[in-house]
Amino acid sequence: MSEQTSQEQSSKQEEPAVDSAAEQASPTSRPPEETEGWELWTKVALLMGAITVIAWVVVLLRLGEVSVYTHGFIISALGALTLPVTLWGLIKTMFNRPVMRRSRTIAFSVLLAIGFFGNVPLFAVPLSTEDFESEHTYRLPFDGEWVVTAGGDSTDTNYHATTPTYRWGYDFTKLVDGERHKGDGDKLSDYYCYGEPVLAPVGGEVVTVDKERKDNVAGEFDAQSVMGNYVIIRVDDKEYLFVAHMKEGSIPVDEGDTVERGQKIGECGNSGRSLQPNVHVHLQNTPEFPMSESLPLRFSNYLADGKPVEKGMPEGSSDSENPFGQVVQNKE
Repeated sequence: MSEQTSQEQSSKQEEPAVDSAAEQASPTSRPPEETEGWELWTKVALLMGAITVIAWVVVLLRLGEVSVYTHGFIISALGALTLPVTLWGLIKTMFNRPVMRRSRTIAFSVLLAIGFFGNVPLFAVPLSTEDFESEHTYRLPFDGEWVVTAGGDSTDTNYHATTPTYRWGYDFTKLVDGERHKGDGDKLSDYYCYGEPVLAPVGGEVVTVDKERKDNVAGEFDAQSVMGNYVIIRVDDKEYLFVAHMKEGSIPVDEGDTVERGQKIGECGNSGRSLQPNVHVHLQNTPEFPMSESLPLRFSNYLADGKPVEKGMPEGSSDSENPFGQVVQNKE
């Protein structure tokens, strides 16, 4: 009797240990490595983040063509990839609980940062050509009064500044009584600058010409061509001038021709990636587009809002409600 009682007491003492072990083995309880583990998509997000940091370092080091390609392709591609990877992460999060995991929070934060810095232009792109000073004298590419819609060194006055090839590019148009066009502007001929002569800002050799592209309907643009009808002038070694968006059939020069400063090289049009007639001008260090570095382009002897400028960069507007910047014209 005494022996039986002893066995029962021993059995009762062992029961809590069995229950405790059963609780630990419960199928609703997951090992720590399952709840806090790094899923494949989170590892991909972290890898993308590391590549993005390295890419921006390369851009900030101003390594010339390497930095241009890195900015134009790698950073842009990483920014575009954030969407599918984010969707991948959301699907995994919905179907693999618990939803809240430290690894997922970190991964989503990294993807948000990559998407933001890869798609939102925040500052002027740094280039190795920032200290370039041309030995040549550039005039404005027209006669009479025109208005700067984009130009200058700052992103506040020049939307081109976030792109390596266009960093110091300009857009010009004409105004009459504060308007770009007469009537409702449905026809290109309504625009005051349309068909106006475009003049060579500097002398040099014509190395590339595209002159047969049709002008866009006002408010539309050509998705197949950025420059439209354009001329590239070789000014000097590693100094090439682009004049773009000219009117169809208006370019009188051909490849191999030599042009003089002030010579007519076309007429203002609306070809290429242009919604309204304008004259686009920029300078770069090779004739290759778009993987080249822009060069600072400064014009000489002109008036800006009536004030004489010996040499400078005409500026667009910094007011988001007013797209028109300085009124400029040649002093000559």
